[in-house]
Amino acid sequence: MKRHCLTAICLVISTLLLHGQGREPLSRLLDKLDKQLELRTTYEQNRLQRINALKSVLQYQDLSPEQRYGFYQQIIDEYKAYNFDSTMHYIEISDNLANSLDIRKYRDESRIRRGLIFATSGNFFESGDILYNEIDSLQLDPSLLPEYYRALQRLAAELSEYSTDPATKEMSRARKDYYREKILELLDRQSDEYLFYSFQEAYEKDDLARADSIAHMLVSRHKESTHQYAIYAYHLSTVYQNLGEVNLQMEWLARSAMADIQSAVKDHASLTRLATVLFETGGNIERAFRYIDISLADALFYNAKLRPWQVAGVLPQIEKAYQEKQVAQTKRVKAFLISISALLLILILAIGYLVKQTRRTIRAHKSLRVINKRIVSQNHELNLVNEQLQKLNHQIAESNRVKEGYIGLFLAILSDNLDKMKEFRAQVRRSIRYGKMQDLEEELSNTEWADKEIANFYRTFDTAFLELYPSFVNDFNDLLIPEERIVLKKGDLLNTELRIFALIRLGIKDSGRIAALLRYSVNTIYNYRAKIKNAAIGSRDDFEDRVATL
Repeated sequence: MKRHCLTAICLVISTLLLHGQGREPLSRLLDKLDKQLELRTTYEQNRLQRINALKSVLQYQDLSPEQRYGFYQQIIDEYKAYNFDSTMHYIEISDNLANSLDIRKYRDESRIRRGLIFATSGNFFESGDILYNEIDSLQLDPSLLPEYYRALQRLAAELSEYSTDPATKEMSRARKDYYREKILELLDRQSDEYLFYSFQEAYEKDDLARADSIAHMLVSRHKESTHQYAIYAYHLSTVYQNLGEVNLQMEWLARSAMADIQSAVKDHASLTRLATVLFETGGNIERAFRYIDISLADALFYNAKLRPWQVAGVLPQIEKAYQEKQVAQTKRVKAFLISISALLLILILAIGYLVKQTRRTIRAHKSLRVINKRIVSQNHELNLVNEQLQKLNHQIAESNRVKEGYIGLFLAILSDNLDKMKEFRAQVRRSIRYGKMQDLEEELSNTEWADKEIANFYRTFDTAFLELYPSFVNDFNDLLIPEERIVLKKGDLLNTELRIFALIRLGIKDSGRIAALLRYSVNTIYNYRAKIKNAAIGSRDDFEDRVATL
């Protein structure tokens, strides 16, 4: 009881929400549908890409038979609303695999799928033979029972609609209701399938208010680009058809057709039905003809016998109306052309007079245009020259700034070295004068002063370089992939990798010279350069050229 109440509450809420939304005008929906029809090829390519991806997986030899069977089912799901022959082909393959594996569940599943696709395509005799004669329902795996009853219910529904024998129709209606009850007993009451079969039941009992609520709840659960949305939207349109709400019927048919197109479905009914309603209500005949023509092409592509027969039932009437309208339009065009021809004759005479009067003016303007073109051309050339001069001035200014920086760096290092050399000489003299030769030898053997001098050199170089190129670190990192970008330690201006490429930016590209300046081996410099180039965004071959332009 609680589950029924919860379902009813959900139905009411979803219906109120959907009805409360602003309705989109039918004309706008039809325009959107026309645009989607132009994109049919793109959507079909997306489906074929998914199918080819699944087929490519089947090429792997290390797949187990069970895995291979699972991929066949996915391919069947992709094909079942797209192409009948391909669907049957892969059902046959999966059936053969099931027989070779001798797994009863797989065999029954393949037969159920074959029976269902036969039922939906109009092959009722073949479907009945498989579902009633080739499958033992008493030995059927419990997980397959819902699918088995769905196939039987669909077969009965199709026979009750298309059979011309009254006895068969009556028996099929009874079977349809019976299998629907069996399905409802097995399904979760909150599932889409349970709601859909509840919709069927309400619709057939003419409880259109309940059918409308359930259908709105179903469409609200799915994206507008999915095949399930297309199915539920189509069934919602049948509710409005029975209520006599033609505009609402066409709106939901248009939404259903757009979802069919976006999901690349060839076995569809919405576009055909929409074309029929447009024709019957005296709407846009050209649009109706275009829709029915596309529907026929899709039905022939799908290649099942039922859908082309349905389309052929309405095509001649729409085509005849379209041709009659074309004939009427042709007559109007002929009358219009005669009128236009008379006006053109008068216009030609007037133009002839005006041409004589304007030729004189044209000659005068022609000479002016030649002069103007020369002026424009010269101005363009001057602008180009000015742009080039500006670029050269900028390059010269940049070059002067860099040269000044080089000179300042050189003089700072040279002055610092002279001061240190002067201090060192004085210290040596003091040691010799006071006989502290042992202390002098120990100090000369100690490498700590050399390390300190190298660190000072690095600090001086880093400071001077970043004064010349303050954004170098950020610009350099922009050339690297995010996970390989350099993060400096606190207090550091540059690190070894950045100093190497800073020297390259200054025009020093030889690894030997870089090694000598930074006090590293040539191999170390080469390894650093290779490591950074491997982390570059884009080509590593021109990486150092890009660094040289930072």
